[in-house]
Amino acid sequence: AIRGAGTVIISGGGVVGLEVAGGLRVAYPDKRIVLLCRDQLLKQFPATTREKAKAVCEAKEIELFYGTSSDAPAGVKLEPGVLNVAENVISYDVFLPMYSKGPNTGFLTGVPNMLDKRGNIMVNKHLQSEACPDIFAIGVHNIDEGFISMAKLDAQWQIVAANVKALLQGKALAPHKEGAPFMKVPPLIFIGHGKGGWAALDFAQMPPPVKCCCCCGLGGFPCCPPPCCYPLCGPCPCGYCCCKPEGEGPAKSLGPVAFKSMGFHFKGAGEVKAPEQQSM
Repeated sequence: AIRGAGTVIISGGGVVGLEVAGGLRVAYPDKRIVLLCRDQLLKQFPATTREKAKAVCEAKEIELFYGTSSDAPAGVKLEPGVLNVAENVISYDVFLPMYSKGPNTGFLTGVPNMLDKRGNIMVNKHLQSEACPDIFAIGVHNIDEGFISMAKLDAQWQIVAANVKALLQGKALAPHKEGAPFMKVPPLIFIGHGKGGWAALDFAQMPPPVKCCCCCGLGGFPCCPPPCCYPLCGPCPCGYCCCKPEGEGPAKSLGPVAFKSMGFHFKGAGEVKAPEQQSM
């Protein structure tokens, strides 16, 4: 459907919507790509980052529209339609919603004092439900850590596993400590992968060792990374020598790194064969 479409609308002005829009532009240079943002592009990011992303979208002819639409499809739509956004009427061939619909906690609706107004489980410092002490929450609680990422979830599931064990043994529970507390927004933004794409690293969101790996925020080639790192990230993964860590270089190098690096900490991306569904 996308291959035969003339206009594709992506709904969602966050990092996912932006990445999809950029990926479509790289794959289909001649299509009309429209990115629909509820209020602003990358609203959780600093103004400088938002303006930079807007400039890249303009250069890549990704059209930005702002506002809500009462006639927007609830899910993916692979057939022509019309969207009314503010005072604009946009005809499309494919509609792709690329935004979070919130935590999947609807099955707990109706339990007194369980969920907040956004559907998050209200927890204490142990990530334990205040309404039902036998329930712990990972990634769907009301403690704001900026955004959900592996760096955040890793700390959450470790403390929850320890606290569940402690609860069953009648021992005291340990408080949760935020993982990577310096990271409040995604450190890497993609507007398309590979040749023709664009990516940017925000080293303010990185731990100190990683900052040094890229000359404290400047592209380090040929000094950093050293040739021994090339099998993982290749040369110029963070941009070019003494330049900002953004552009086509990071777009080509940093996409595959997410998969290559899984073996460093998580021991791979999972089993080759998906496990069978277990009975509940």
